[in-house]
Amino acid sequence: MISDIAGPLQLPSLQGLLSLAAERGCKAYMVGGYLRDVVIAQLHGKTKSKTPDYDFVIEGGSAVELARETAERLSGHFVLLDESFDTARVVLADCQIDFAGCTGSGLQDDLKRRDFTINALALDPAHPEVLIDTVGGMDDIKSKSVRLISEGAVVDDPLRILRAWRFAASLGFSIESDTRTVLERHMSLLSGVALERVSYELFVLFESEDAAVHLKDMGSTGALEKIFPELKATRRVTSNAYHHLDLFDHQIEAVKQCEGGFALMPARARRILTRPMAHGLTRFGALKISCLLHDIGKPDTWVITEEGKHTFIGHDKLGAELCVPLARRMKWSKPLERFVEKMVRWHLRPGQLFHQGDPTDRAILRFYRSMGEDVPELILLALSDFRATCGPGLQVGREQAEQKLFELLERYFVYVDEAGNLPRLLDGKDVMALLGITAGPVIGSLLEALEEAKQLGEVSNRREAEEFVRRLHAEKYSR
Repeated sequence: MISDIAGPLQLPSLQGLLSLAAERGCKAYMVGGYLRDVVIAQLHGKTKSKTPDYDFVIEGGSAVELARETAERLSGHFVLLDESFDTARVVLADCQIDFAGCTGSGLQDDLKRRDFTINALALDPAHPEVLIDTVGGMDDIKSKSVRLISEGAVVDDPLRILRAWRFAASLGFSIESDTRTVLERHMSLLSGVALERVSYELFVLFESEDAAVHLKDMGSTGALEKIFPELKATRRVTSNAYHHLDLFDHQIEAVKQCEGGFALMPARARRILTRPMAHGLTRFGALKISCLLHDIGKPDTWVITEEGKHTFIGHDKLGAELCVPLARRMKWSKPLERFVEKMVRWHLRPGQLFHQGDPTDRAILRFYRSMGEDVPELILLALSDFRATCGPGLQVGREQAEQKLFELLERYFVYVDEAGNLPRLLDGKDVMALLGITAGPVIGSLLEALEEAKQLGEVSNRREAEEFVRRLHAEKYSR
């Protein structure tokens, strides 16, 4: 018996649930994720989830009605998940409880209908000293294996194909060989799954520490291209003097380099990367998605010149355009859509700053201003892309090029701090009064130029600002 596994049963919330179930003549069994995570934590030293979520199977009564009554008695929030499957959720101050009715003749039958053995552990509150394991879940946790309970589990819900990789990634497990065979056999069924559900599983996978390993594994089975058909064409783009990998593998390698690059970022950048981007996805997870998609515009821009050089002119802009319908098809939020589109569109720009030698202060400032708050992510994407590109034609000056990117990031934070401390010299009304003109795009253009001049130290007070605006307006708009 795993020690302390029944500890949460003493929580007032769960005691209230168990008392109510007894009053209604029902039997409530704890099942699923909490039990799995406690066992993993104790067997492998992996910290279990801090989120106090518990799952219960209800035998002998309606799970939905028991959930509704539990919410009323404990002053919680009731959420109907699926009445046809008799599932509901109760959100309380100290935890969240999911309720599901038995899908068969009783608990034993219900456990056999679940997805993976590691998720089919159960606990009877009347006998908390015994962990119920009828399908070998404990053995698979010990061997760190994701194993299907039955082939029918995938046929019943094809999302479980993707969930296999999600659990492997988030738990640090591997998919058992017979399970992999079943997943490949039914891969076509993924096309019928609601894309909101697909995105949720993907987000969990991308949030894992080693997403790239599992993305590569998915790529070997065709699962990745089933989700993102835009990746299919990247398989035909071969390696070249700059890329040691074909394009499909290069994009997965970029994800791997991004994961390794996180630790190299300054602490301030790492804090930015861990901020939320969408439900269940941080900015770092969104950046890894961008790494996977950053070159999807290359197949349609690929040209091999007479000299044998591979060119992809305009692939960044085309790739960004392809990301918009992709994001909308996947039902991603607008912030996530805009972020991925922006990362793909501008992923070459940090490196391009140094193509003609060291950029001017004005060029760097314009880069910071145009990219806004996404500069740290864009620089990490550029670094990841560069490190995933190791062809024989790109070996000289690699260390110096990487150092330039890190310096660009360091200067960005100096720019942010200084910009926040500089006083505002003129606003739109001031400019209109000064020049005797009405509101319009010219005002915004003048103020943007003034802001740039202020940050470059060319303007430091109101008198100089007024002179600057008069001169610029005369040069650009008074002809």
